[in-house]
This record gives sequence, structure tokens and C-alpha cells, in this order.
Amino acid sequence: VEAPNQTIAIEQSQSDRSKKTFHPVKVDLPGDQITKVTLGRLHFSETTANNMRKKGKPNPDQRYFMLVVGLYAVSQDQFYLLSANVSEKIIVRASNPGQFENDSDVLWQRGHVPETIVYHGRVGINTDAPDEALVVCGNAKVMGRVMHPSDSRAKQNIREVDTNEQLRRITQMRLVEYDYKPEFASVMGIKNTHETGIIAQEVKEFLPQAVREVGDVACNDGEKIENFLMVDKDQIFMENVGAVKQLCKLTNNLEVRIEELEQWNRKLARLKRMSSLKSTVSEESKVSRCSRATSLLPSKKSVPLKSNKVKLCSVKIFRVTIIALIAIMALCALTISTLCLLSVHDRHFEKHPIYRQVVELVTSSSVALSPSTTTAALQGESTISQSTQPVSRIPEVNFCDILPCDKVYCCPIHLQKVKFLNYEKTNAKEKRSRCHCINCNFIMLLSKISEIIKKKTLFLIFLGIDTTISSIQILETQQSIDSRYCSKNLQCRSGNYTYVIPINKYTPMDVEISLEINTTEPLIIFLCKVTFGNYCSPYSSSQNSRKDFLETTQGRQHIWTLPVAKLYDSAYYFRVAVPGFASCSTDPYFAGIFFTDHYFYFYRQCN
Repeated sequence: VEAPNQTIAIEQSQSDRSKKTFHPVKVDLPGDQITKVTLGRLHFSETTANNMRKKGKPNPDQRYFMLVVGLYAVSQDQFYLLSANVSEKIIVRASNPGQFENDSDVLWQRGHVPETIVYHGRVGINTDAPDEALVVCGNAKVMGRVMHPSDSRAKQNIREVDTNEQLRRITQMRLVEYDYKPEFASVMGIKNTHETGIIAQEVKEFLPQAVREVGDVACNDGEKIENFLMVDKDQIFMENVGAVKQLCKLTNNLEVRIEELEQWNRKLARLKRMSSLKSTVSEESKVSRCSRATSLLPSKKSVPLKSNKVKLCSVKIFRVTIIALIAIMALCALTISTLCLLSVHDRHFEKHPIYRQVVELVTSSSVALSPSTTTAALQGESTISQSTQPVSRIPEVNFCDILPCDKVYCCPIHLQKVKFLNYEKTNAKEKRSRCHCINCNFIMLLSKISEIIKKKTLFLIFLGIDTTISSIQILETQQSIDSRYCSKNLQCRSGNYTYVIPINKYTPMDVEISLEINTTEPLIIFLCKVTFGNYCSPYSSSQNSRKDFLETTQGRQHIWTLPVAKLYDSAYYFRVAVPGFASCSTDPYFAGIFFTDHYFYFYRQCN
């Protein structure tokens, strides 16, 4: 072994006990069979050096032989090594093979890397029956890190685990303190018998993959523990990781909920302070009036005087009630006049062709849009108001910064020009149903107030809940949708907003736009209506349907994915409302109080 290049000749015994040189044996290896070769008794031509023991112990200068068995392929008198196997260390005391001995360290070998030792087999420390590569009966100290294989290239069937189920299993796991039996601890080399841990039998009931049977264990007192169970603490550690992740999710949800409840609590406290202040002022005024009235009367204490005091206070209360009713009537008159002004303002906007085009696009469910009609109505010159913002100045939704803009999509080369369309025709029944007189508005106002009182939602007006949107943008291009897209001739005021948004003609049809809507308070947004105009291709028509859209989003950040690039034009009707107080079916009269309506009209800018 100390001289790997030195070769010892091998001799082979004959039937007459003579020896001759051993020559390689030719072996045929069929592809579908196992070939066995048996050789006669072999002898070493030399013996190992320093074989004499010193004081009954192995000689430290002992020398060894190692037998190498190789498989060679022969081709044109050339030998090619295919495989070789090296035996353990051998001590040869005589040429007789019966004198061969195995050294106690024959299984330990020097590795190919410097300062390494290799052992082929299982290693047991304080045990003579190791069932794993390394079994230690006793304490072990690791000053460095224990590494585990975790490369994804060596794994398959990778899938996410249910962290909720892991949390449930960890909750069921019982943590106990215990002492090892002395007869068991002495065999296993355990010095500190008191520990904290878990019971393998209990863990096996709900996490069997973390428990393993290692066979029988014999104690010092002769007792035998059959099918001894051991626990894989790495598996339990991973269960703890999943349980912590699930707890983080629950904690985040609770934090959001607590924040919402704190906001509602502050608003309710504000309302309570207002009501207590109002009640205090009213009580003080009643007491002062009654005291002034009693001071004017004689000081005789008799039954008629007491009745007069009661009558005087009741008269005062009646007068105060009359004054309050007169104030309410004045407020109603002011409200009626405001409604009349708003109705006149609405009729002025309804006459504009762009407004009528967008309203028909959003409210109609059976009539398909014409790209030539809508683009002509939007791009044509307005003859009604000179304050209309030109469409060409409105920034287009442009993806040229992230996508190539070398091809026109969804736009014909020559668009058919459509002259000014007449939008003044309205349904006669619709005109009759409109209420233009003050009496009708007054009746409508009283009915709406009664509905609010029935639903007990009047306090919402005093809470100051804001249903307006703080910002709107397109996520992919970070393009803000603001008042530039809200034409002056369209209805863009508190409670109702309409946006006309052009799409660049170089935008590919497979691009989906993510519309981000941000609110100042936690609100709910309903997608009340989606109206598709003309599709760019039959394929895109088959790929889009109403079921692909979300119905609602809740919170402060709302993201909606809209397939506007697949169409010539499309419209989307959103309602931003207070949770629990409005939906898509709520009367539009409450716009600006309980909800705000937003209409988005997208069209291809082909010019």
C-alpha cells in the first residue's frame, strides 16, 4: 500500500501442488446473461514485511498488500481497462492463502481528496448494530452547519402544501416533558435523561410520514422494546414553517379588519359627539325658557299656577316645533330648486351627441356598436360647444415604450366617413315619464327621504364617507386617467363620471389593459355592465365573454383586467359604493351620497 506502483506476482496452484505463473483469464460476456468465473487457488509470490507483533499488539510498521481485480477489453493486441476493484488491506505471513489476515482498519481508506478518510459501509458509535450510514448512541456536537439537498433539478412532483392543514396538525401536536428510563438511557449513551419533546405514537396518528420504525431495541435490564419508533424532526420543523405562514396570513387579515373597525369607530364617535352637543343645547334652551316664564308669574303656590306653568311650557314647545317645521320646509324648497337646476343641466348634456353615444353604448345590451359610428361621433368636430376638448389632444393609451410599434392593428386603412348623426329623437313614453314640475320633484324628494328613513341609513350622510376615486391609472404604462379624458360636454360631476379613452392603433390585439382604481376609504366596486362593440377578428369574439370578468372588488386598491385591445370599441360601467348600502340595482337618485358611477369608453384611434 505504501508503494502503489510496486507489483507482486500472483501464482496459481496446480493439482500436483506445483506453482505456475497466473495468466489473465478470457471471459465472454453475453448481453442477456450473468457470467460467473471461478479460478483456482492463488498465491502471492512474496509475503508482507514487518509481520511480527510487538507485545501482542500489531506492529506499527506493518506492511500490507491489496489485491486488484481488473476487467480489460482486448482489441488488436491492445488492452483497455474497463473496470477495476480493489480489495481490503491484506497481511500475507506465508505463501499459503490460509495465512491471509484482515487488518482492523481495512475498511478505512484514504480518499482521493487530501485529508479525507473513506469508509464503505455503515458506521456505529457506541453501538455494534448500525442500521443507517451513521448511528450515534449519545450526544453529538456539530460546530458547523448541517446541509440538506434542496436543488430543484434533483426534485420532481413539486407542489404547494396546504398551510391551513399544517397549522391544524401543529395545533393537535402535544408538547410534553419526560424522563428516559435509566436502562434505556444507559444503552443509548444518554446522560441527561430529562427532555422536552413529543410522543411518536401521537404524532403517527396525524403525521405518519414523520415517524419511522427502526426495529427492536434491547435495554440493560433485558427488556426488549419491539418496533422502536423514532421521529423525523426536520419534517416537524417544515410543518412549523407552514403553520407560521398561515398565522401570518391570518394576522394580516386581522390587521386590515381592525383598521377598518377603527375608522368606523372614529366616525361613530364623531356622530355621537354631534348628537350629544345638540341634545345639550336643546335642553339648556328649554330650561331657560321655562325659567323665564315662571319668573313672570306670581309666587303663590297653588294648583291653578302649576297648571298654567305646564300650559306655558307646552305652548313654547309647540312654537319651537312650528319653527322647526318651517325651517325644514325652507330646506325642502332649496332642495327642490337645486333639483330643478340639475335637471336642466342634465337635459343640456343629454342633447350632446357624444354623451348620447356613450350612454347608449353602456345601457344597451342587445345592439352592437358600429366602429364607424362611434369613431365618427367621437372624432368629428363638435358644432354644439366650442369648449369641447379636441380628441387629438387627449393622450392615447400607448404601449410603444414596451412593445414594437411597427404594425397597425384593428384599424382599416380607409374609414367610411359618417356625417353628423341626429340624437334628438327620444321615446315619447320616456318624455311623459319625466317630471319637470316642482310638485313632482317635491313628491319624489319625500318618497326618497321616507325610503332612507326606512332603511335607517340616514346616519351615513353625517359620517362623511367619501365614495370618490383618488386616482385611476393603467398599470402597464403607468398612464393616469384624469380630467383630460373627461370631456367638458359630457356628464363629469359628483356622482357620475364618463371617460372617453383612445387606444393607439399600434397596440396588439392580445394585450390586456389592467385598470387600477384607488379609493381613499375601503369601498366596494361593482362591474354593473360590460358592452362590447365590434370585434377585431372572429377569434377574439369567441375568446371574450361576460363570465371572464370579476363582479366586485373590495378595499382601497382595485385592479380590473379589460380586453379593450381585441375590440374596435367597448364600454364598462363601474359603481363605487359603500359596502352594504348600495349595489348595481340601487336607484341612481342616490348617486353622490351612497355611490359614484364611472363610465369608461375605449375606442381605437385609427387617424
